[in-house]
Amino acid sequence: MSIEIATGLILKFLGAMAGAALALIFVPPRTRTGFIRRGAAALICGPIFGPFVQSWIGFSDTWEGVAAGSCLTAYASWWIMGAAKRWIYDKWPVTGQED
Repeated sequence: MSIEIATGLILKFLGAMAGAALALIFVPPRTRTGFIRRGAAALICGPIFGPFVQSWIGFSDTWEGVAAGSCLTAYASWWIMGAAKRWIYDKWPVTGQED
């Protein structure tokens, strides 16, 4: 693995961690499982979809742009996971265990 690829992956992961931390402050989960579910989504979606968001928004190709794209993607995925959970539970409410 070249140093450029490793640096890019580290920057994307650090940006995703920053986005997850920001989301944790502004949109805190109610349960521990919600935290794990949203945190996993942020750490997966940030590095994967970060370059797309970076080019779509128009961030530069410098290290700041790479980290900012991943950060924004992770933050948005945290919010989207919470909204999806609420929508699914409103659409199909859980009534309990059936034997």
